[in-house]
Amino acid sequence: MSRHSKNGTATTHFTYHERAAAGHGTLKRRFGRDAQLSFGACCLCLASTRGRSPLASPAGFVYCKECIYANLLAQKRAIQENAANYVRFVEAQERKTQDAALQQERDTLRKALDATEGHHATTAVSSSSLEPQERAALATRKLQEKVDAATDDERREAMRRTSFWIPDCTPSQETTVAKPDAKTRDPMSLDEMKLKHLLPLKFEWDTSDDTKAKEAHVLCAVTKKEVSHRRAVLLRPSGQVVLESCLKDMVLPSMTCPVTGLKLRKKDIVHLQAGGTGYSAHSTVEAKKIWFVPT
Repeated sequence: MSRHSKNGTATTHFTYHERAAAGHGTLKRRFGRDAQLSFGACCLCLASTRGRSPLASPAGFVYCKECIYANLLAQKRAIQENAANYVRFVEAQERKTQDAALQQERDTLRKALDATEGHHATTAVSSSSLEPQERAALATRKLQEKVDAATDDERREAMRRTSFWIPDCTPSQETTVAKPDAKTRDPMSLDEMKLKHLLPLKFEWDTSDDTKAKEAHVLCAVTKKEVSHRRAVLLRPSGQVVLESCLKDMVLPSMTCPVTGLKLRKKDIVHLQAGGTGYSAHSTVEAKKIWFVPT
């Protein structure tokens, strides 16, 4: 007996293996450590911010000064360009509305003139010495002309609806321009952000002899421990970066910076985004993408 039914891709249904091989359904990919951003790296250029004037957004994302300034400048230029396009679109819509209203007035006036001329012609014919049969034939001919005109319009409209492949009957969709957003935003969190909202950071880097410059890590300003994937906060008035454990023990009780002694308020404590790791318990190390399964 043949085993053809046991061969791959020979079943009557789409199996899980076939669906995964075809690339349909929910695809999952796991990120490695090399795909995780280290703490102290710029979120735009992905390079270390050591010696590059690091800045933090109100949402806690770290950028180097050059990258975030260039990004905000590009956003402003895009906003200006989109605003100009929107103004031109609004002006074109206003002109189109005015032209449509003017055309409607012209059509109304033309119909009124045609009706007046027809009334005068009918009166003249009625007053003339035409036979009753001739007057009836003239009225029938005019009525037939109106019916033919209406029928032609209906046929033309029906052809436009059904024969869409003909160039003259191809439907066209009007291009619309949405009102642009006039606010610059954080590239990562997409929250509203201006240049004045950026906060300077004073990172303390590991300068030991056995640490290469490109592999240098950020240290806590108080405990001198490596931050890496731990949670850290920025003390806004002084720009110092400390671990959250140090925050609970040394900052919150007195609400002063343990390095400079400056007074702090609750809004002066900004939680920074932690560095990524390869562990699923700490970071989101899996990406999902959904492809619809064909039926």
